[in-house]
Amino acid sequence: MNIGTILKETRKSQNLTQKQLQEKSKISFVTINRIEGGSNPRLNVINKLFNAMGKNVNLQVTDQTTDNVLG
Repeated sequence: MNIGTILKETRKSQNLTQKQLQEKSKISFVTINRIEGGSNPRLNVINKLFNAMGKNVNLQVTDQTTDNVLG
């Protein structure tokens, strides 16, 4: 699941329109629309959007290598 989908689902679960989220977050409607459409936003923008909906954003970096890699 990408960040745009998560943003859209979170926004809709709180019965917010993109315009209402814009007003709460001070992030432009166009930016919100682009993120929900698949654009890759900066982390500070994502943080502002989710904070406006009462959510915290946590970044997790994991090692994707496995023991089954051939080479």
